[in-house]
Amino acid sequence: MHVIDILSFGLSLLGIYGPILLVLYLLPRNVAPRVSTLLDETHRLLRHAEEIGAVPPQSECKHQLDR
Repeated sequence: MHVIDILSFGLSLLGIYGPILLVLYLLPRNVAPRVSTLLDETHRLLRHAEEIGAVPPQSECKHQLDR
């Protein structure tokens, strides 16, 4: 009976923390590529704006993105 109690407790912990661990494991894989794509696009647009003279080359925007 003691083994069944331990097994039941272990399964209940997995039931509670399993979805949390799953989200923590999958979240960076889903978010990182999207953020990276967004930052790459922002850099590209900023470079283009600097080339056409819409933004000065030493702008605060570029400084913030390069951090």
